[in-house]
Amino acid sequence: MAPPLNKQYTMASHFGVTQILLLGNLIVMSITALAFWKSANASVQSVLDLESESFVIPLNLNEGTASARTQQRKLNSTNAGVGGTDSAGFYFVNPREGERDFYKVAQGTSTDKVTAPERLPGCLENDLACTRPNCTRPECRPWGHHYDTIYQQRLGPFSRDDIEPFQFLEIGFFNGAGYDTYREFLPRGECHSIEIACIEQGPRSEGKWPWGNFAAKNKRYQQYLDENRLHCGDAEDVKFLDSVWKNEMNRPDAPPLKIVVDDGSHIDKHMVQSVFFWFPRIQPRGLLIVEDIQPISEANGFRTQFLPQIMKDLHFCGDPKQAPDELCFPSLFPLLASIHCEMHICIFERNDHPAREPSLKESTSPKNALDLKQCKSMMPGHWV
Repeated sequence: MAPPLNKQYTMASHFGVTQILLLGNLIVMSITALAFWKSANASVQSVLDLESESFVIPLNLNEGTASARTQQRKLNSTNAGVGGTDSAGFYFVNPREGERDFYKVAQGTSTDKVTAPERLPGCLENDLACTRPNCTRPECRPWGHHYDTIYQQRLGPFSRDDIEPFQFLEIGFFNGAGYDTYREFLPRGECHSIEIACIEQGPRSEGKWPWGNFAAKNKRYQQYLDENRLHCGDAEDVKFLDSVWKNEMNRPDAPPLKIVVDDGSHIDKHMVQSVFFWFPRIQPRGLLIVEDIQPISEANGFRTQFLPQIMKDLHFCGDPKQAPDELCFPSLFPLLASIHCEMHICIFERNDHPAREPSLKESTSPKNALDLKQCKSMMPGHWV
């Protein structure tokens, strides 16, 4: 049964009013949304215009691209802490006032210490451009490293012109690109380097080098030899290291040893030998840096065996109320202040205790250095 006519009219009136109100609300909302969109679009466009004027970093950077990132990088406005990201999403650390720019210097010498950020975009677009295209972690795929951030943070203060003179040692000169970087970045440093390839050429079984003299490719090779800054020998041989230290570096007129960088063979037993020989000889608040701690068979022991032990020792207290503890490296522990690691590189900082002159036996890496099972306090169940 249909409703009476007056009821139909009343209902139609209500529907009409409701529709008008809804239509009005939609119009107001549309006008508001349009105004907001125009305002937001103008703001975004102004930011894009500003960015295009400030920096444009192509995402298809090819291998060998020059200093685009150095010239065009810029901090985000929301950054906090010591670093920031550029438009391509790469994290970097700006030099503080008075410091040199490690990234810029390293690009000029063509060292591989900073090549990864520029090679990564092209690598991600084309697997054929990657050195290790199948890595789960994208940063591991291109050739080279991302060391500029940690070097700027920790070596930046040593790059100033007003710092006191100091000694620097690199282990692994190779073709000298890294050494040239350090010499330019650290003008107040008396920079030394050790390289095995410049020893007498011949069979390895006779203590000689059969694979060619890489160091001689550096245009300043003879200059560095004449200056007694390049020392030819095996950096795993503690007798050779002791000779370099006593005869060439630890001179009465020499500045204090503050920085040692291991960039040699990338073989774990050589890397730990560098730590045990050089760390005690570094002056207070100096740094020992070990590069190339990536997961490769040659270096794996340093990352999986040595690092866990020294990290444990860093937090040692010897509290008699707790389960009995044991230092894994009692010769290093009294001198260790901190450990700072980024991807594939770690820095071991000296504390304020004076440098020491350990015997050759004490300067040789112990048996447990690459076998954490020999340190009892690393064993499962020890803390139960």
